Amino acid sequence: MLIKIFLAVSSLSPYLKKLLWKQWYQFLASHYETKDWLFMNYGYAPLDDRFETVTLNESDQPDRYAIQLYHHVTSAVDLADLDVLEVGSGRGGGASYIARYLKPKR
Repeated sequence: MLIKIFLAVSSLSPYLKKLLWKQWYQFLASHYETKDWLFMNYGYAPLDDRFETVTLNESDQPDRYAIQLYHHVTSAVDLADLDVLEVGSGRGGGASYIARYLKPKR
C-alpha cells in the first residue's frame, strides 16, 4: 500500500519524484548499521600476485577491497590533471579516493 502511494505521489512531477527518492535513499543510508559507510560496491581482489597492491593510508584500510575496484578500473588511464566525472558515486567514497590518490584536475 505504501509503495503505491509513494509511486503515485512521485509521478506528479519530476521534481517531487527526485525529492522523494533522495529522501528515501538518505533514510535507508542513515539506518544502515555502519555510520561510516562510504562505498556501495562489492570490491575487487586479484586472484594472483601479478597485480600491484594498492598502497593506502591506514584510515582507508577498512575499505581496501572497494578502493581496489576503483583502482583496477581507473588504472588504464593516468587521471592526473584530467577532469573526471564519476557517475553514480553512491556515498562518495570512490570519488574521494580518486581525488585524494589519483590527483585529477577536478
